Amino acid sequence: MVYPPSNTHPPNRRAREEDLSAPATQVVRDRDAYLGEGTDVGRRLSADQVELFVGDDASSGLQRELQRVKPAFIVLHDVGTSSSLRLLQAMAGGEGKLCRLVIRRQGQGIPLATLQFIELPGAGRSTLRVYSTDIDADSHARHEIAGVLASLAALAVFVFGDLPAHALSSAMQPLLDAAALRRWSTRMLLMIPLGSSVPVNSFARDFGRHGLQVHVTPRVTHPGDAWRFIGSTWNQLEGAAAPEAPPAAPNTVSGEHEPTQPMGLPRERAGIDWFDYVQRCAAVKGMVACCAFDRSSGKPLAHIGGLPSAEMMQTLGEQWLGTASSIGAMMGTGAQVLEASISSPSHHLLLHVLPSHPEVALHAVLDAATGDPILARRQLQRLDPG
Repeated sequence: MVYPPSNTHPPNRRAREEDLSAPATQVVRDRDAYLGEGTDVGRRLSADQVELFVGDDASSGLQRELQRVKPAFIVLHDVGTSSSLRLLQAMAGGEGKLCRLVIRRQGQGIPLATLQFIELPGAGRSTLRVYSTDIDADSHARHEIAGVLASLAALAVFVFGDLPAHALSSAMQPLLDAAALRRWSTRMLLMIPLGSSVPVNSFARDFGRHGLQVHVTPRVTHPGDAWRFIGSTWNQLEGAAAPEAPPAAPNTVSGEHEPTQPMGLPRERAGIDWFDYVQRCAAVKGMVACCAFDRSSGKPLAHIGGLPSAEMMQTLGEQWLGTASSIGAMMGTGAQVLEASISSPSHHLLLHVLPSHPEVALHAVLDAATGDPILARRQLQRLDPG
């Protein structure tokens, strides 16, 4: 597993003196600047640090600020793992910069909590923050702040470690209690398991009883797959929030109401989101990995799951199509290939050419113990875009 569960906190959690005190609190010109009463959460001190002064505890002050500003943001919350900071760092290495929000005691400057986040480009000149709940604070404050962020985020992402069900239940209980006590404004909960998804499904049902929309992804073994799920879900949320917006060309931003695509996910060929397509295909029982690829360009469009990689699945899928086409021509049955399958004792391989987009094919790998190739083929046919 790429980021295994751990009972120890990463080095980022240990509050270092230089992290909590630098840059030094500055003398500001007026009350609004002092309290950070602007259009974003907190007051910018430098390119990578923001501070927020509160009069009481950190969670209550942060909640008031979020309710005042009403920003759209994503939060990553660890359940039985320490992966959210790794995900942020992986994303920061490509598209964003890792930043800190320091919550301080008003009038004293004493740091109460330090949150880490990245900022990604949104629509127009806006930015989208992605917070981690791996917070430098005491235990009670961490739990309270995590609850505030999860309840007010546009998208709350729960990352589950590969732990026994009872351990995950203990970690989830505070959030379930919080959701039962007050109505969350979260538009979507996305649950990403690093291990078995069986206990995660029960958590999804529990949150669903409180009126929340929940989606559980297949097991994730690579940070890139996690970001594809997050990005695809965000694109869906933004698209649902602005149904009146005119269709935009792929990978363009034409106005503040256009769906943002912070993860750089392509929408190709008549606006089809191929990551969304493979995400739906991944829900087929027994699916291990699948890849949609463009035969005309010879490039993968979207991939989900563990090994094989997208490039390997595209290359082997194209070779498979070529071989099957040659066999059909030699046998006089025709060179056109619509579907093909191969079964081994451990896996089923499926190849499916999309009828509405014959230049696009899906290469899928099923676990022989849990997947049925006949049933899977019928389900994939119903998932065809268009």
